[in-house]
Amino acid sequence: MPKLFSIYSPRVFKIVEIIGLLCTFEILVSFVLSTYNPPYENILIKLDFISLSFLTFEFFYKLFGVKDKFKFLKNIYNIIDAIVVGAFVLYLLQITSTTAFVSLRLINTIRVLVLLRIIKLRHINLSHETLNFITILIFSFILSCFIWLAENGVNPKINNFADAFYFTVISITTIGYGDITPQTMWGKMIIVFSVLYIISGLISKVQKIIRCKIEKRENKNLLI
Repeated sequence: MPKLFSIYSPRVFKIVEIIGLLCTFEILVSFVLSTYNPPYENILIKLDFISLSFLTFEFFYKLFGVKDKFKFLKNIYNIIDAIVVGAFVLYLLQITSTTAFVSLRLINTIRVLVLLRIIKLRHINLSHETLNFITILIFSFILSCFIWLAENGVNPKINNFADAFYFTVISITTIGYGDITPQTMWGKMIIVFSVLYIISGLISKVQKIIRCKIEKRENKNLLI
């Protein structure tokens, strides 16, 4: 007798992915709001708990649903999800034995790790210009989260996400007004490696364009 319903049918799989994406966006919004020290922080953490619980379920749902588990675990996005699940389990183990400050630090770190999942949005079908904008926006957003984690409570000029985002964009575009500077070692390292990564990406792009032009010229000469 054929199965009328399968938990691994394409339709169910799609629903799980959509809910997982919504959970990711919930954590994105939650992280930004949490940087403003809102009075409803406990509500945000409870919502995050629900979202993280579902993302943990989603990870194991996909893991047990695929035949080639080794290939599944080699995928960069699934590695990110595995790190998120591990961090969430660590949070669950420590939530009753650590101070509220440490727990909040840990949940904020998990929030940032979850935000790495939005890198997947770069693979949607969009124009080249829009895709570049989304890629830079995602890169800047995630870096801003790490900058806030590193500088919050230490740097008097980075008090919320808006400050961190402004500083990140100004830094990676090498404009550098100097009104905000990193105070911690981690903050400095994040900006240094980010700028180097951006510059190396631009150099690679220019080299690729020059190489293509040289190849076209050589092919044209061969035809003459």
